[in-house]
Amino acid sequence: MSFGDELSPRKKQILKAVIDAHIELGEPVGSKYLTASTDIGFSSATIRNEMAELEELGYLEHPHTSAGRVPTTLGYRFYVDGLMNEYALTANDLSILNKLQQIKMTELDRILQTASKLTAAVTNYTGVAVKPRQTSQSVKYYRTALIDENNFVISFIMDDNQVKSKFVSVPFKVTDDVLNTLCGVLNNNISGRTSDSITLPMIMKMQSEMGENEALIPYVIKCVYEIIGDVGIDDVHIEGVENMLEYPEYSDTSKLRELLSLFEKKEDLVELVQGSDKDSVSVYIGGESETPVMSNSSIIVKPLKRNDSVVGAIGVVGPNRMEYPKVVKIVEYIADTISKLLSSNALTDGDGKKKEGDGDG
Repeated sequence: MSFGDELSPRKKQILKAVIDAHIELGEPVGSKYLTASTDIGFSSATIRNEMAELEELGYLEHPHTSAGRVPTTLGYRFYVDGLMNEYALTANDLSILNKLQQIKMTELDRILQTASKLTAAVTNYTGVAVKPRQTSQSVKYYRTALIDENNFVISFIMDDNQVKSKFVSVPFKVTDDVLNTLCGVLNNNISGRTSDSITLPMIMKMQSEMGENEALIPYVIKCVYEIIGDVGIDDVHIEGVENMLEYPEYSDTSKLRELLSLFEKKEDLVELVQGSDKDSVSVYIGGESETPVMSNSSIIVKPLKRNDSVVGAIGVVGPNRMEYPKVVKIVEYIADTISKLLSSNALTDGDGKKKEGDGDG
């Protein structure tokens, strides 16, 4: 017998009605409410008997202080897997979500930050975006842009085609010609190298090739190490934590404190978000996540891909009674939009020009 086969069509209908009502109300749901406020079509006595049986089967539970019932983790799981209706994005949802395509985004970090903000705004929960740690990274090639005689930007086109930039300020004069020479020296000597393969003799050779402008090299090498030496670290963007204060589930300060510790430490959150390598949306409800502080919360997540490679993930954290149909649809929409943007190679470099290999789409 597979999951939920013991439930009759009537039990499934009543379970769905209870969960829908509980998500909306945030309170235990009784038979009288269902008969008075829904078109379920069963008598109060029938609903009451079926709810009692659903409780015995583990799909509902009975809070001591109320005559009504609330879903268990098992009940939510069955709801998510087969009972909930598909959500249709509203015009208001789309007006917020489409800002993803209106913003000129040059770096994956910026895309993830924007995505987590929009996710929080449209769901009213907490939006989370993660870029996974890398074991190594190198710069495919370097570009520079002069700002004024003491300031310039150096752009790093990474081996995965991401673009990262650093602002460099020096106490001496630089020109376009000097920066052109610098680009050539960097590309000829250290392009394609990881941080641990850049040796002191290489640095000394670059200083020699820069001639009278050798003083630039220490400033630039510092930036290089900051960019390609930042491995083993997950970039985590969390937005909308304040939204959680609106939900009674977190009115208990100890529960709220536990959830906030998850956001602060980030390691468990990263593990949760990265735990899904599927192409579809994953839903982890309460204790399913095996993270103690998530017992009263759920997370919905989908990987972000560039072509066939996973480059990050987008997710939503909220109470167990979150609006699953809406959040699943929104996470799916945002993840698919970003993945298409990344796979189309439509990202630009720091000066707004398309990167090499970019198509017209």
